[in-house]
Amino acid sequence: MRYVNYFDNVSMKFLLLALSILYVPAYSQTFNGKVLDAATDLALEYANIGVRGKNIGGISFKNGEFSIDLSSAAKQDVVRISYIGYESQSLKISSLDLTQHHTIRLAPKSTHLNPIVVSDKLESHRVGNQKSGRHFTGWGDFKSLRGRTRGLLIEGTECPVKVKSFFFRINHNDWDSVSFRLNFIKFENGKEGESLLQKNIIFTTAQRNKWIKVDVINDNVILCSKAIVTLEWVDAWGKLGEYSNLLTLSLSKSSGHLYLREPGEEIGSLKMDDYAPAMYLEVYGK
Repeated sequence: MRYVNYFDNVSMKFLLLALSILYVPAYSQTFNGKVLDAATDLALEYANIGVRGKNIGGISFKNGEFSIDLSSAAKQDVVRISYIGYESQSLKISSLDLTQHHTIRLAPKSTHLNPIVVSDKLESHRVGNQKSGRHFTGWGDFKSLRGRTRGLLIEGTECPVKVKSFFFRINHNDWDSVSFRLNFIKFENGKEGESLLQKNIIFTTAQRNKWIKVDVINDNVILCSKAIVTLEWVDAWGKLGEYSNLLTLSLSKSSGHLYLREPGEEIGSLKMDDYAPAMYLEVYGK
């Protein structure tokens, strides 16, 4: 069978012209860049980047580099870049050239705090959930869930108490090692407030199915009445599984307020749960 070219030269030229008019290069919808310390130009590892009011965002890598998909955001939305101990930046998406690599410089906060002295000679005691059960919460996919936060509302302490150590239990860990960011957040009038820390507390562990102790005595964490203690998954190392690598925290046998925050969210949520996280603090004070 003989095939006949349907288009003559004139028709082909017309078709190519039409296609060239219809073709529009795809508009970049990814916010790429690097977060730096404005004073030193050093990279800020694991900075938070999120769209205000929406569950869109994530965190930078250890070298400060980030890549955030904004395809589900609107041009009038605002991206917030934040880091403990630094002034946050807010940028309108409409003002961003998403074809470019952006350098974001955050300025260190200048804080003047009234000193609160709690003697380390006081007897220490523990507050929180010290017994783990069979239930768990946590993470799975590294790409989408890095930056997810889980925590516990700590109650029953008088003001002031100084935190000596933080304890939590890893239920399962498929990675060779993982890094978390530990945070202590004010909780006043039923609302989440600012961080009680002046700098990031980031630590790495290779433990599996075990209680982990994090010493924070030198971080001068002072609690008054209620506070939220949180763990944010920021990094991992090891062989990537076919689908995901499970990383979970044990829940306790006691009820309590579970704190939940997804990657990109500026504010998390507290919910009363029958199985609160197996987390507790060792503190100096009443």
